[in-house]
Amino acid sequence: MYKYIVFDFDGTLVDSRAAFLSLYNEIAQERGYLLMTPENIGQLRGMSIPERCRYLNVPIYKLPFLVAEALRKYKAIIPTLQFNTGIIEMLGELSDKGMPFALLSSNSKANIEEFFALHQITVDDIYTSGKIFGKDKMLKRFLKDKKLKASEIVYVGDESRDVIACKKAGVQIAWVSWGYDTEAAVTQHSPDHIIHHPSGLLEIIKGAE
Repeated sequence: MYKYIVFDFDGTLVDSRAAFLSLYNEIAQERGYLLMTPENIGQLRGMSIPERCRYLNVPIYKLPFLVAEALRKYKAIIPTLQFNTGIIEMLGELSDKGMPFALLSSNSKANIEEFFALHQITVDDIYTSGKIFGKDKMLKRFLKDKKLKASEIVYVGDESRDVIACKKAGVQIAWVSWGYDTEAAVTQHSPDHIIHHPSGLLEIIKGAE
């Protein structure tokens, strides 16, 4: 039985893909990187992060600086962002069930808090890290802080790196199909669950009771 649901933020809860594409292209034009376009975005969604960097001519060692710059610019577009379809209803049902949830994201805590405040939703636990590949360590810290076993939570995310991080931390992962990575890119890493609509998470929780 799960005692906590832990969510990724961008792509999973919030429809921010177009916003990040715009932020990336703004930076790419300044730095001389290849732009993301309607013609190549489908191909990019099926790639790993190192593959995307090679394709876009982004030196992978510069990726942390690029992400940090994008997150600084992100603050300005927060008022334009919305939850993905069905998310608000799903969060309401979790609340009705008395199931607590937390956020664990590569975005900044300030950005996440501002978004939820705008939508008048309270989130007590937000874990963030600027490290692209550090979610396994954040998951382990969350488990330690909450005195939980790995089997007592499920992480809900939309990228291959979410699946890989959960495998390292021994945590079950529910991958959502409406986010950033394609199903073909993710299935090779064997997510525990695949969800095509937010209501699917409620079925997973029910099945674990």
